[in-house]
Amino acid sequence: MNGKFRKELQTAFDISYPSDKERFLEQLRYPKITYQEFLFEQLRYIRKRIWMASVLIILFGWIITFRLPAFQYWRADGIKIWNISAILPFLAMITITEIYRSVAYNMAELEESCRFSLSQIIMARMSILGGVNFVILILLLIFMNQVSSWRLLQIISYSMTPYLLVCAICLWLLNRMHGSDGMYACGAATGFVSVSNILIQISAVSLYSDTYLNGWLTIFAGSVVLIGFQIRKLVGQLEEKQWNLNLAE
Repeated sequence: MNGKFRKELQTAFDISYPSDKERFLEQLRYPKITYQEFLFEQLRYIRKRIWMASVLIILFGWIITFRLPAFQYWRADGIKIWNISAILPFLAMITITEIYRSVAYNMAELEESCRFSLSQIIMARMSILGGVNFVILILLLIFMNQVSSWRLLQIISYSMTPYLLVCAICLWLLNRMHGSDGMYACGAATGFVSVSNILIQISAVSLYSDTYLNGWLTIFAGSVVLIGFQIRKLVGQLEEKQWNLNLAE
């Protein structure tokens, strides 16, 4: 198609800019929702199995802390904390995979058509699940602090590091592997970290000591930094997709 013919077509089918468009949209009656209402609405879209798994993790943590036989030797504290730290990676996995569920099941395009952008939807679910996980972690720390003779800093670093490490790894994987492949990779990473915790229980006395505390804190801090970078990358990717969608429209 040459330029002259294209110009004639544009002239023939020229559509004038709609007048009073903004005023019409302001007067249009449609269901409005505040961001707070939107945030609570997202609770309905988080699967019940996530809430059930969260309750089970709290229950397992309580049983391990207070009902596990208290062996009267040096490994008693190590066994309890190590067992709890072995189940926490699964809490991280179900949280991250639930956040990425829209992409994994090809529902991202549908959610992009909503009033709130996909990045807002993802951040809302991340805020909800992150808040729930924070409560769970605080409860488990309270449980362990009541029965352990170690300092709170040691308990936090020993028990929370595997959780944060899995969060960082899963975010890194899912930012690079889309669809079900990313989910499987995240599950494999979670299993590896959890099984590693179980297999090296025999080294608990040496790993749970002041000698290695700086190493634990380094991994802890590195995982937090990596999580921050990956969340930032996730938000950037979602905003880029939304921008491309707007251009396509």
